[in-house]
Amino acid sequence: MNRKKTIATAIVLALILLIGCLLAYFTDVDTKTNQFTLGDEVDISVVEDSGWTAGQSGKMENQDAEGVHPGTEVTKEPSIHNNSTTTPAYVFAEVTVPCYASTGTTVNTPLYTLNNIGSGWTLLQTGNIDTTNKTITYVYVYGTAAAPNSLAANATTATPVFESVTVDPDLTAAQAATAPANPDVVVTGKGIQIDGLGSATTSAAIYALIQ
Repeated sequence: MNRKKTIATAIVLALILLIGCLLAYFTDVDTKTNQFTLGDEVDISVVEDSGWTAGQSGKMENQDAEGVHPGTEVTKEPSIHNNSTTTPAYVFAEVTVPCYASTGTTVNTPLYTLNNIGSGWTLLQTGNIDTTNKTITYVYVYGTAAAPNSLAANATTATPVFESVTVDPDLTAAQAATAPANPDVVVTGKGIQIDGLGSATTSAAIYALIQ
């Protein structure tokens, strides 16, 4: 009897081992690797029309803009270019204009007016007067106040921010003396990636992220 029990036990153990081995063949492992690549950084530049000296983008510093008089209109067409090869961006243009004192001693009157604001550009902020540096800064967004337009990688805005500036025709010699010594118009381009901005959707909210 003991011998029979021993044989039966051995058979049961053999079956258990066999079943265990068979069950091992029914397992499975599967791995998937999703490929990610990081986009390049946002890289923008302000570009001028060919009438402006290379390297002086954003400033009235070439010979065509020297010695201007009240009422003179000077062609100036700054646009923004996205130099990135893969990353679209939202872009803004800060335009800083020198001021003078039209009455009294407070320097708060723009020396130039900006003409023909480009289609697709919207004035986002105005009236930021710096009486110490004698300037006023306007902020334009490429898009609308509700939301900016996406500027594709390696693309330039379809239109310039503006097309020309005009020296205040009412400017007198005494008033001109209150203006900055270097009455430049400075255009500063700013850009930000379009994805991952969270709850910032309006142009003002997105612009605040890059200040």
